[in-house]
Amino acid sequence: MKSAAEELGTLAQAVVWEQREEEGRLAEGLEGQSLRFRKREGLTWSPVTLESQSTTFGGRACVVLSKPTHGGEVGAFRTGSPVSLYQANDAGTPDPDGPPPRRGLVRKVRKHQLEVVLDGDPLIAQDFHERWTLDVRGDDRTYRLMAEALSHWINTEHPLERSFRDHLLGYSEQEGAPEEEQEEVVGFERQLSALNALQSAWVKTVWKGQPFALLHGPPGTGKTTTLLTLIEGLVSSGKRVLVTAQSNAAVDWLLLGCANRAMEAVRIGHPMRVDPKVWSMSLESRVETEPEFKQVRDFRKRSAQAWKEVDRFRRNFGPAERKERAESKREALDLNREARELEAYIAEKVIRKSSIVGATLAGASDYMLLEEKFDCVIVDEAGQAMEPAVWIAMRKAPRVVLAGDPHQLPPVVKSHKAVAAGLEQSLLEKLLQRHPRSDWNVMLEEQYRMHESIMQPSSDWFYEGRLKAAPSAAQRLLEGIPPWTWIDTAGCGFSEERESEGSSTSNKEEAQFVLDRLAELVEQAPNATVGVVAPYRAQIEILETLWIERQGKARDGIEFATVDAFQGQERDVMVLSLTRCNEEGAIGFLKEYRRTNVAMTRARSHLLVVGDGATLGADPFFARMMELAEQSGAYRSAWEWMS
Repeated sequence: MKSAAEELGTLAQAVVWEQREEEGRLAEGLEGQSLRFRKREGLTWSPVTLESQSTTFGGRACVVLSKPTHGGEVGAFRTGSPVSLYQANDAGTPDPDGPPPRRGLVRKVRKHQLEVVLDGDPLIAQDFHERWTLDVRGDDRTYRLMAEALSHWINTEHPLERSFRDHLLGYSEQEGAPEEEQEEVVGFERQLSALNALQSAWVKTVWKGQPFALLHGPPGTGKTTTLLTLIEGLVSSGKRVLVTAQSNAAVDWLLLGCANRAMEAVRIGHPMRVDPKVWSMSLESRVETEPEFKQVRDFRKRSAQAWKEVDRFRRNFGPAERKERAESKREALDLNREARELEAYIAEKVIRKSSIVGATLAGASDYMLLEEKFDCVIVDEAGQAMEPAVWIAMRKAPRVVLAGDPHQLPPVVKSHKAVAAGLEQSLLEKLLQRHPRSDWNVMLEEQYRMHESIMQPSSDWFYEGRLKAAPSAAQRLLEGIPPWTWIDTAGCGFSEERESEGSSTSNKEEAQFVLDRLAELVEQAPNATVGVVAPYRAQIEILETLWIERQGKARDGIEFATVDAFQGQERDVMVLSLTRCNEEGAIGFLKEYRRTNVAMTRARSHLLVVGDGATLGADPFFARMMELAEQSGAYRSAWEWMS
């Protein structure tokens, strides 16, 4: 690339390709498919019955809807899922003579019932007697926001923004920033006492006014603790901080940390996507505690009464009744508008008083934040975020901090063209390559989670052997159980199978063997927390089903999940079923070694890996793992249990 603008332009095209790919995949499942097919594939509920309606934050209508037993798959929709609600014709598609489809988000999920928060005005009484269909829909808002952010950074004429952009991407040296942006955070050194030397030095560098900084390292190295100390110093010195991440869970986790340190924060985002643990910090909750909100409740109550008058049955319906209904409707709409305006005023006041605001990267462009500026933006889990999403948040402050681990799961990109254009590479990974040595680019090397033997394979392959275990973790063992074991199932005949529909892989014989070993571990360490992971959804389904069949029920303290679902978690014991076993030596997306790194680094005291050495041994990564297992006495053959 010749310039930063050209590089961002390439990313903008990649975003278009990725959006088209996602829309195309969804269209394949919806457009041209029968209603029966869509219901079977978990894309549609039909018919759905509207049960009731209430009003939630921002004047949004919240409807409760239900489906009959054969109206669609249970579990098809999750909390936060974008949906489309419409009146369907006989083919199960939107009726051209009916009202336009309503967009919304799922608020709460029950077996045959959902709560959905809709955009637009409330439904009227007649709507509750119509036949409705609910479809999953694509969320095009994030793509639009990424495109807008890239357009801003490509075309900006602001000299400081251009200087920041060009230096960040390595095309120029950073020019001097105004004095107010260089103001140091001083007098808060006592807050550094809980940090190690590397963490402390990095925090002080950022406090000195560094325009951008990188904090990276494997799980358990104290990235969250370091970020919280950074935030504490910034806020104590009068700065405003925007805390962001790709996922809602990561934002909520950092805000919980702020609360534990008695730092007040406000969480921006759709109420359906905020963790209940941080609900008291949500904008909706904070607004409801303000004295003026009583008036909002009064407006909404009177509006609801006016809507009842609109919907009231009238035996005779002449000009006078038509006028009366129109006046009631106008009154309901006016009252709802006044409620929204007053609520928005209260929300603006709450945000304006907040030194810490939390939102996802896309949420950083929320209309409630349009006029808000911050002194620093912190992007956590930056290794998982698409680069264009990070540029959304970077518009909000002159300083940015990216934290994460480039050796954990990368951004999820489906389009091959978008991958080729660089969309799968996170901005964190890119900047680590372009700014390899500086005092603001720090890899944390001391980890506080894992026994040192569990840490070693990951350190050896991903982190240049630089990791060391803190004394508190180095010998963290369960009595009678070694820190890690690789069990090689070569020659046991545990053959993999592909799903008849879809692309997931399973291995029932390996699953049975894994559960036998799991039962032994549970007997040896009955109070240990356990995670059982596999790279394939089909394998996890078999593992969990067979375990419940053995036990009669699920056991507290044991969780089965794909590797992706376990990112950010930790357990005393982690069991990894690698699944692949074939004569060709094909290992599929196990080639994405970062996925295995996620699984390995969840364990505190014991890591058990089960895999076929004949299939995996030709791969350099897994060959190195088996070599390390042999060198440390952790290698065992499954034949030890087969006699």
